[in-house]
Amino acid sequence: MKKLYTLIAALLISGASSNLFANTMVKVKALGASPKGQYVAIEEFGYKESRKRPYSRIRVMNVWKNRYVGNPINVSSDDDDMKLDQVRAEAKKLAKKNLKKFNIST
Repeated sequence: MKKLYTLIAALLISGASSNLFANTMVKVKALGASPKGQYVAIEEFGYKESRKRPYSRIRVMNVWKNRYVGNPINVSSDDDDMKLDQVRAEAKKLAKKNLKKFNIST
């Protein structure tokens, strides 16, 4: 369990940025946590594919059980009109109900 906390802390503190594939750029950011620290909301966002499509995925992790809970929120842009910040804002708006369910304040 300590290894999991260390891994999550390293990802969250560093604002982990990595190129998983040649045309994919991903960043990970903690959005908030429940008061006791059992649940943490994590956003993965960036660009994927050669067209540089912006996307955002918000998931809630139960760090005590080392697993994701609830349904992830996925938002991506299929056209060139939506920018990354707009995609992220839409994902956060859609995730509010799920975050409230786990008592996560952002």
